[in-house]
Amino acid sequence: MHRYIIKRLLMLIPVMLGISFILYAIMTLTPGDPAQLILGPGATQEAIDQLRAELGTDVGFWEGYVNWLTDALHGEFGTSYRSKEPVFDEVFARFPNTLKLASSAIIISVIFGLAIGIFQAVHQYSLADNIMSGATLVLTSMPDFWIGLILIIIFAVWLKVLPASGANHWYNFIMPAITASINYTANTIRMTRSSMLEVIRSDYIRTARAKGVPERTVIYKHALKNALLPVVTLIGINLGWQLGGTIIVEQIFAIPGIGTLMIGAVRGKDTPLLMASVLFVALLSALINLGTDILYAYIDPRIKAEYSK
Repeated sequence: MHRYIIKRLLMLIPVMLGISFILYAIMTLTPGDPAQLILGPGATQEAIDQLRAELGTDVGFWEGYVNWLTDALHGEFGTSYRSKEPVFDEVFARFPNTLKLASSAIIISVIFGLAIGIFQAVHQYSLADNIMSGATLVLTSMPDFWIGLILIIIFAVWLKVLPASGANHWYNFIMPAITASINYTANTIRMTRSSMLEVIRSDYIRTARAKGVPERTVIYKHALKNALLPVVTLIGINLGWQLGGTIIVEQIFAIPGIGTLMIGAVRGKDTPLLMASVLFVALLSALINLGTDILYAYIDPRIKAEYSK
């Protein structure tokens, strides 16, 4: 098990290098000059050249990337072109809001996804199952921005019970969390239902029922534990996506998170800030996936035995 964890951690090194190289290439080779964007269209060429020298953008592509990589290996990821603050100071200042939004959305999707998925599997082909399956299909096709706007119109404009923007209080995250969780909840419902149906048809489940084991014990002790593996995979993937995929939701509800930070960095060609933000999210996503794989061992002993080999 320890060898597996160390191997996965070592695999992060080429992944992070590849992501950093692609990001630097995109930000450097695409049209746009950070110095020109900062100074505006009325700036003189002398002022632009001076700012380029200060920002370090007056060198070639390879020299610039090597300089950035060398500084990064020493723990220096640079400062933002606009705020002049260390990039990770800005990332860590915004990350709590993104974490609150992502974790709230995942909690909602796990609670409702598991409960409804189990109910549908136990009551397969019933009227409730058919209605929920149709509703799940509709929810899957709804884009986040449309859901967010509808919630704002209903709860902020008409009913005036929830704020439409901001991140100062816990109730500011109610509508954003619901918006971000809708599609993930629908996917969790479908995955839980299909996984539970596959397990319920297994021979050992029929044997347990034949022995007179109570149905509640059969479902929640025997079937659910073995049906959780694909669901845990989906939850881990969803959490990784939520950390970096809440850009639209943060924009709709004006939440100062990492998503809005990335958007601002792209618009301002702020290469150090964007690279720090994306690398931070990528590292968290990789660690979450690793944690999901480790969790498998505690759910299914067969996987732990495979890791030991």
